[in-house]
Amino acid sequence: MKQIGIEGFFWWFGVVEDRKDPEKLGRVKVRVYNFHGSKVETPTNDLQWAFIIMQPTSAGFNKIGLSPTGIVEGSTVFGFFADGQNGQMPMILGTLQGIPDKDVNKHDVTPLARENNTINKSLIGPEPPSSYGSVYPYNKVFQSESGHVIEIDDTPNRERIHVYHKKGSYTEINQDGRRVSKIVDDNIEVVLKNKTVFVQGDCKLEVKGNCKVEVNGDYSLNVKGKISINGNEVVINNGKNGAARVNDQTDSSKILKGSSSVKIGD
Repeated sequence: MKQIGIEGFFWWFGVVEDRKDPEKLGRVKVRVYNFHGSKVETPTNDLQWAFIIMQPTSAGFNKIGLSPTGIVEGSTVFGFFADGQNGQMPMILGTLQGIPDKDVNKHDVTPLARENNTINKSLIGPEPPSSYGSVYPYNKVFQSESGHVIEIDDTPNRERIHVYHKKGSYTEINQDGRRVSKIVDDNIEVVLKNKTVFVQGDCKLEVKGNCKVEVNGDYSLNVKGKISINGNEVVINNGKNGAARVNDQTDSSKILKGSSSVKIGD
C-alpha cells in the first residue's frame, strides 16, 4: 500500500468547479489539468473534495483563525495529491491570478490595487472626496464577491485604511489620521456603561430632521462663553405663557406685552 509522504510530489494546476462543501470545511472540487479530462470523462460530481492549506497565521482549530472560504468557482489553483499518483487526496496550496485573453477588463486583480479607484461615492454635506492615492504595489486589498472592500494602503505619503460596504457606508482614515465615516442607513450605537467624548477643537452638529434628547438623571450644561438660542418658537417646561423681555410694558402684577416666541410653563 502506498504511504502518504513517501510517494513523489505530484503537483498540479486546476480550475475550481464546485465549492458547496456538504461538511462546510471550505473544500472545493478541482478539475486538474491533464488528469481529470473533460466533464464527460469525469463529471464534476466525481471529483474529490480538495482541502485548502491555510497560512500558518491562521489556527485552523477550535473555531479560531480565518475561514477557508475565499476560493470561488472559476479560480485557478495550485496544489498536489497527498496520495501521489492515486489522485484521491487533492490539497490546494494557493490561487493564481491572470489576465484572460490579455484583456485588461478581465484582469483578475482588483483595480483598487492597480492605481484605479473604482469606488464612486456620492458626496453629501461636509463629506470630503476620497483620500485614495494608491500606487502599485503598495495597496493591500480584500474585495468580496458582493462588493465589500477592505484596503490597507502603504503608498508612501498616502497611507490609508478604508473599510467599505457595498451599499455605500464606509470608514476611511487618511495619511494625516483624519477619519471620515458615512452611514447610508440608520446608525445605532448602544453603550451599556459610561461614555466620554473629548473634542480638542470646535464641535458642530447639523441635523436636517428633528433632534430629541432624553435624560433620566440630571443634565448639566456649563458654558464659559455666550449661549445663543435661535428658534421660531422656544418652549420651556411645555409652557403656554409668553415670557417678558427687557422694556416690556408691565403693571404691578401683570405683563401687558411679552415675547410670543418664548413660552414658559406655569
